[in-house]
Amino acid sequence: NDPLAVFDGSVIPKGYKGLPTLIYTGVHYLPISWSKPYIKGSEVQTLAYSEDNGVTWIKLDIEPVIPGPPEGFNVTGFRDPWVFQAPQFAKLLNDTPETWYLSVSSGIRQVGPRLLLYRQNTSDFTSWEFLGPSVSAPVNTTFSAGNFSGNDGSNYETSNTLFLDENGENLEDGVNFVTMGAESGRETHSFHYSLWKMGRFVRSSVNESVILEDHATGVIDWGIGYACTTMPDYKTNRRLAFCWSNDDFNSTISEQVGYRIGSSGVYSIPREVYYKEIPGVVADDLAAENGYWSVATEYLNTTLAKDGVALAKANGNDTVILATLGCKPAREILGFRKHANQSWTESDFDVDVKSIKSNCSGVEFTKEEGVTRAFIPFQQSPHSRHWELQATVDIPESSLRNEEYEDFAAGFNLLHSSASAPSNYSVDDAAMLYRPSNETFMITREVALGRDNVNTDPEMGKLRLWNISSTNTESKQSYAIQSLNIRAFMDGSFFEVYVNDVLTISTHLYYWYKDSTRMGFYLQFPDTLANSTLDTGVKFSNISVWEGVPNVFPKRPTKPAELIDNGVGFVQPPNNPNVPLTYDGVGAPPLPPAENLPYGIDLSTVE
Repeated sequence: NDPLAVFDGSVIPKGYKGLPTLIYTGVHYLPISWSKPYIKGSEVQTLAYSEDNGVTWIKLDIEPVIPGPPEGFNVTGFRDPWVFQAPQFAKLLNDTPETWYLSVSSGIRQVGPRLLLYRQNTSDFTSWEFLGPSVSAPVNTTFSAGNFSGNDGSNYETSNTLFLDENGENLEDGVNFVTMGAESGRETHSFHYSLWKMGRFVRSSVNESVILEDHATGVIDWGIGYACTTMPDYKTNRRLAFCWSNDDFNSTISEQVGYRIGSSGVYSIPREVYYKEIPGVVADDLAAENGYWSVATEYLNTTLAKDGVALAKANGNDTVILATLGCKPAREILGFRKHANQSWTESDFDVDVKSIKSNCSGVEFTKEEGVTRAFIPFQQSPHSRHWELQATVDIPESSLRNEEYEDFAAGFNLLHSSASAPSNYSVDDAAMLYRPSNETFMITREVALGRDNVNTDPEMGKLRLWNISSTNTESKQSYAIQSLNIRAFMDGSFFEVYVNDVLTISTHLYYWYKDSTRMGFYLQFPDTLANSTLDTGVKFSNISVWEGVPNVFPKRPTKPAELIDNGVGFVQPPNNPNVPLTYDGVGAPPLPPAENLPYGIDLSTVE
């Protein structure tokens, strides 16, 4: 049932014969793409079971448990089965609470993406009944007018149906969520968005299925994180998500690099996903927009933002509780800090455009097309590219959604070349920053390797900072804009940042210079703000860095020559036509042009 390839699947803990049972997609024809006509029989859903707790799997010698899409469906794809129990579905469909359901990610050509819902038809899980779509969207549409919600594209992949509360999984009463990869609705990132939807499943009026009433749609990972999937932590009732991130080499060299190192891509650190509330948000027009937020009407119940804001005002309330998908590093990641080689804190730091030259020491300025970028070095920087940074940033309220602040941004430099580098050499300079004028969190990637070798386009995600009302002990009400609470992780070239537990971006920061490890504060401003009376004050606080992470591959060699031929590291195929090239202990793209080579390097020593 899988002669060419195996795509995604999921596991029933006690399925066929009461054993761990995997239902997955078997591939019969390639290529398969939302952009190409679908060949009937390309993808089937098939079954395997394990007698040794998942160490090995036995393919059942029967026909596929779901041999193809429903009759009459002209699909764009039909894969990635997700098996789950849903007491909430059982109540709507008059099933027993123990019933298992299965969704297949799909789409109807020129109509839109679909999540197709099936129900267990036999006790041995070898037959499934099609009920109808449980999620449906028009082709290439977006839930939000301000691009806070990505785009649904024309085909879904790797969809998960979840029921969450503030602690994680709650099958009985949790808020209804669906996560999915969406294809075709993005010009970059291989046309992919990683999305989530929140709302309420109701009984369909046209078939035997349930259908999601969408209250909010957001992006799980605004960067290269894709095919995100979740698993339960039964001990704590958490839902842990992992996203797959491909390499980000230029397309002209990606195939030869992938072949040479024998591997491709990396998984994100585990992420806790949960139902998150943001209380005290001013009930204004901004809160009423469609986006990655809805309004909580009562415990574990939400509604469309505009309806929730209208209801609050009708009841005489000037604030609402917003609801969204929370996403943060799994709490176990905190344990890495105690294994750090070194850790330190940076002093709180206030800066504005007018005082930066007179009040800051060691500032390095660059200017291009009327925009100044200032690098203010930390008192201490990492010596490696394996660290965690935690920090808080506060920006002026007046800068939000204000065109006068165009090109104004603040954040942190992450990989900054040595100050001793000759001025005529290309530099490594990566930064994460927030641009309040268009509510965008960015990761810039100006690296010496250049766009001929690696992708240097910035990563961008939309993030709204809410106006929050609070009351002090004297019953006086005050308002303040949310801070940016940041946790960022660098591991080799792979970088992940989490902001306010609602925005996540992952990407690759490929470096060339070994000393491109300097870290510091970042401030960017246009000439128009240099002599302006507008508030440009930025506050940096709670800054901590932990350097060094546990080695999860302790048996992997550290010598480059051994790495390339080692089965635990980067495998080199027999009779490899590519000349082995090693750089800083890992496989790497070709050297930059000679005029851009790092200072002090001896070409004769480079393999």
